[in-house]
Amino acid sequence: MKDFDYSKILTSLIPLVLAAMWWVISSVNSVHNEVSGIKANMMMLIDPQGQIIPSPDNALARQKLREDLIEHIHDLKVRVKLLEEYSKKLSIK
Repeated sequence: MKDFDYSKILTSLIPLVLAAMWWVISSVNSVHNEVSGIKANMMMLIDPQGQIIPSPDNALARQKLREDLIEHIHDLKVRVKLLEEYSKKLSIK
């Protein structure tokens, strides 16, 4: 153990260090490609002003939901009006 040669150890570690560097570079490149793909998809969803671009299916679903909510709100207003009229009749008697 006294004749431990550090130069041989360093020489044998060079391929391992190069392989690790290659893996890091390829991983960074892979992440860059994924980010580029996500940015491309985001450009289809959000315009340059930051407004969301609705898809046709999404727009139809929102329109249906809006119509259902308007109908429900109208029904609730009618019920409130009927209850108010009923309470007025009870208070008169």
